[in-house]
Amino acid sequence: MTDHDDDHPAGCAPLVLRAEPFAEPTLIDLPDGVPVVELHHSGVTIADLPRHFDSGFATLATLGPVGPGYAVYLGDLGAAFDLRIGFPVAAVPAELPDGVLATTFPAGRALVLTHSGGFEGLGASWGRLHSGPDAVAATSAIEIYVSDPSITPAAHLRTDIVATLD
Repeated sequence: MTDHDDDHPAGCAPLVLRAEPFAEPTLIDLPDGVPVVELHHSGVTIADLPRHFDSGFATLATLGPVGPGYAVYLGDLGAAFDLRIGFPVAAVPAELPDGVLATTFPAGRALVLTHSGGFEGLGASWGRLHSGPDAVAATSAIEIYVSDPSITPAAHLRTDIVATLD
């Protein structure tokens, strides 16, 4: 199945790939040229994530996000890996805090699936994405936190999980 919009849906912020959840693994083209602000971390473990997310998203949220936060995971999540967290912005601020980088969100072909519920269930959703008929080797793993976990009950969270293909 393929889903592609030239732009994000009307009324949706960048990185909300479509308004309705992706109930099945779906091949899409990620939007090109979405400006973002990011923090990059190397040598991260799963146990480090809450610390990086809490402090990092708090810093990045002061820079005018126009869409949901996200995380890009590079490497083996069972060992130390690289982590990029960020937000899309309408325009990059003239001055950025130390360590914050201005770049663009990954573009290109990807396989996406929506995970509904708390973060503890993300592993099962990733397994489902990687076992579907369109599953191929991914170049990176991305989680787009469509709903804000600071104001949304865990049972109602929406996270779009994305495996980039090129």
